[in-house]
Amino acid sequence: MANAKLKNSRELSTPGWTRPATLTRRGWALVAAVVLAVNLPVLHFFVFRGHPEASVTLPYADDFTDSSTLTSHYFTTGGGLWRVVDGELFSPGVKNNPLWLKAKLPRNVRIEFDTRAASNDGDIRVELFGNGVDHMSGYMVVFGGWGNSRSALVRSNGTGNNEESGQALPTLAQLQSQLTAQVPGATANERLVNAGLFRKNTAMRVETAEVRVEPGRAYHFTVERRGSKLRWRVDGRDLLELDDPFPYEGADHDRFGFSSAEGDVVYDNLKIEPLDDSGFTASAQQEPAAPVLPPAGPFQDDFDGASLSASWHATAPSAVHLTGGSLLLERAENHPVWLRQPLPDPVSIDFDCWTDSTDGDIKVELFGDGTSYHMGDVGAAYVASGYVLVMGGWHNTASIIARQEEHAESRTVREDFRVEPGRHYHWHITRKGNVLTWEVDGQRFLELKDPQPLGGVGHQFFAFSGWDSPVHFARLRIAAL
Repeated sequence: MANAKLKNSRELSTPGWTRPATLTRRGWALVAAVVLAVNLPVLHFFVFRGHPEASVTLPYADDFTDSSTLTSHYFTTGGGLWRVVDGELFSPGVKNNPLWLKAKLPRNVRIEFDTRAASNDGDIRVELFGNGVDHMSGYMVVFGGWGNSRSALVRSNGTGNNEESGQALPTLAQLQSQLTAQVPGATANERLVNAGLFRKNTAMRVETAEVRVEPGRAYHFTVERRGSKLRWRVDGRDLLELDDPFPYEGADHDRFGFSSAEGDVVYDNLKIEPLDDSGFTASAQQEPAAPVLPPAGPFQDDFDGASLSASWHATAPSAVHLTGGSLLLERAENHPVWLRQPLPDPVSIDFDCWTDSTDGDIKVELFGDGTSYHMGDVGAAYVASGYVLVMGGWHNTASIIARQEEHAESRTVREDFRVEPGRHYHWHITRKGNVLTWEVDGQRFLELKDPQPLGGVGHQFFAFSGWDSPVHFARLRIAAL
């Protein structure tokens, strides 16, 4: 008994806090009541909140000449110092705390506005069909995001609980690359849904790396949704489109919000109007023709210029250099340099390559989508959009041919070869039908037989790539067989 009393005495005398001797039970009750009263608005908002106010009717237009529009027509949870400056809406790097319009969006709607970014980082953002409170609770448009490296239409998981702005989410092309069976008559969406690759809570994105935000330049955005299709235009030209098999709509997915990340962004001339469900129509003004690709066929490059030609698209420009008649990739971390011209099929590809590193790791991709690169954690497994050929990978321990997944069981591997630093190798790669053959210095190196060979839209392009080692490529020749 004495020990129990001693234990209780020690617990009550724990350093850091001492119960006030004069505070009675009635006093404690009064303190609790005050704390509850002070926090009741917060508790009500986060625990018992209903749907946000919707006092604005559509169609709606706002040129931000009246600063009172912020309090009368918009709502924010308090993050960011949103304000009207010189007749424009100013978003001072609000760190993804949107300014929501107090209006309910219909399923079919057109949203237009002007915008510009002040810094080289770009990163213009708006939220679509969200819940009016949480960031990334619906779709998000990101223009020049992630260091002004790409633009994306991001589909959240519907709750607002996503990795930062979709930067590690799979692309639509990556989802489609996992399809193993062709179903006659089925659409691409139907195949994704039937395979369980696209569900109601699937978070993903469609993106492009072809557009960079020019600081200070004004852009005109038009975002429309008709039925399941969400389409985004910039200055009257189509940029991205998502056909969502489970389009977000209803009470938790009917709000529009302006936003920004770290940089300053300006918005103006907002217009929102309901649309009918007649679908998108072809229009020379609204729907310019898709960019015309060069024809598949012969190509060569000796890399003897001061910079890469327009025939190439570098997904990590800082990792790319031209030196001594060679293309040098260093610390590319699976960010390929894509050739913009489609590959002929069947095809023959020849080039020289070398590295001065004992780690080896010489890599190319072929029959990929022409834009993809590694996303997310740099240490995570890389899933390509085409075939990957690696010589002396994994610290010069293995060479492989893989169909998209470098660690897939279906890859072909040899572990008896080591890349010699400084030695120049000549690669000769061919594909005929479903057989991909790789020769090095005139000797058969590896071969892959693919029962479902990659080809067609999404699988047309060639790329040089790499991980950490400095790797040189020279005297590229591509020919049809």
